[in-house]
Amino acid sequence: MIGMIDVVLSIMTLAVGSGIAGAMGRFYFEQETEQERKSLVSTTIFLMFALVLIVSIPVLLFHESVAWLALGSRDYGYYIVLAALAFVCEMTSKTPEAYILLQQKPFLISFLALGRLILGLSLNVYLIVSLEMGVLGYLYASLITGVLSTLVMHAYALYHVGLSFKKSFAEKMLRFSLPLVPGYLALFVRGNASRVILRTYLGLSQLGAFEMLFKFSTLLGVLIVQPFSKIWNVKRYEICDAPEGPETMARMFTLQMASMLFFGVILALEIPLLLRVMTPQEFWLGEGIVLLAVCSRILNAAYQQVNFGLLYAKKTYKITVIQWVTSILSLVLNLWLIGRYGIFGAVLASCLVTASQCLMGHFMSRGYYRIPFQWQTITKMTLAATVLVLAIGQVSFAGFGMSVWLSQSLTPGVVAFMQAVHLDVIKDGKLLLYVTGNIPLVVEGTLKLLLSLFFLPVLIYLGVLPWRIFNHFSTWHFLRHPLRGGG
Repeated sequence: MIGMIDVVLSIMTLAVGSGIAGAMGRFYFEQETEQERKSLVSTTIFLMFALVLIVSIPVLLFHESVAWLALGSRDYGYYIVLAALAFVCEMTSKTPEAYILLQQKPFLISFLALGRLILGLSLNVYLIVSLEMGVLGYLYASLITGVLSTLVMHAYALYHVGLSFKKSFAEKMLRFSLPLVPGYLALFVRGNASRVILRTYLGLSQLGAFEMLFKFSTLLGVLIVQPFSKIWNVKRYEICDAPEGPETMARMFTLQMASMLFFGVILALEIPLLLRVMTPQEFWLGEGIVLLAVCSRILNAAYQQVNFGLLYAKKTYKITVIQWVTSILSLVLNLWLIGRYGIFGAVLASCLVTASQCLMGHFMSRGYYRIPFQWQTITKMTLAATVLVLAIGQVSFAGFGMSVWLSQSLTPGVVAFMQAVHLDVIKDGKLLLYVTGNIPLVVEGTLKLLLSLFFLPVLIYLGVLPWRIFNHFSTWHFLRHPLRGGG
């Protein structure tokens, strides 16, 4: 039910688009006075509210019909109402969040995000576990968290910028963002084509394995891409017209790729083990499939940087063209490859599509804003990461015949520890059996994690991370003082 409600919300998001908040960042640094910047932010807040309400009101009015289409019963109309109200809060909060980032206050954003996480998690535990409200508990938790979050962010933003509306600003941002909306529709098609085809050809169990794989590979976005993008996607507009702007952007892309490749190596090695520990056997996948899935995520993140020229020149309609071309390519490749190779075909199709997207974005952008990307260094990093994954992937205690020895050696100590902290009684002893049965996988995962650290000396050898990098502790420092040199 939650999955189908998410589909409804995804369609609503398509209609609004995520381009308004991005448009504000694009035009913010073009304004010459602080008052004009404040007026731009206030106008964007009003504009986002208007667009969200235009999309949400029909869903609220016809909530029973939407529930029948999505969930098969008009009785769930109240669920749709709660979800739509949470959607209003979620979408409108994007504008004040973007303003806080424009003020270069990432720690405030982190504080607010942490508070939202704690509140949402607490409400979910209380409403779903304690009160046993099920899906309603999930929806109430989302709505309460969304309301409080958007109120706090809007209070902060409006306190600093005031209330004003300038028609010329609204027209500029609509001209910038509306051409992106058809591209969002293409992304929706592309994102769901593989799921539909997998379910048709291979059934729900293989679709479940595919979903689990991409849930884990999405960690790359959570750990690296999202924190980096939230800061850098704002900062780059501030520096792009400076004489050193293109070179700084090239160095930052190299650093981002280094970070993604480092964590990508870890995920490519650990995800197969995590799947074996946490999921049934039909969800287990090999290192090759996982490596391609991680590559797909890295390429998708890289596209957001190599297409900067199109955003800089306000040629957003060309981004929509890229999305439609790659969506058609995705549909064709998935139909061709999934029938022949199953999940491997789906992941291979995803990797080929994201690579094509990067190529199109780069070549279409460089005519508007040329960034001297350090392709030689990036290629060497990528080859080193691939070789490292393939080499470390050969390490297997089961293959070496050491699993039984590890279990016999470590099980007594693990059992004694769990008994000491009374974990042996959980689930009538099933947790104890589960942990002791997976000891070899845990040890293997720890060893592979340590071996993956060899990628750091590679980055130092290539000049991407000099020794003095260890004196810098925050991503924000890099964004304010990008490293010089590095190939």
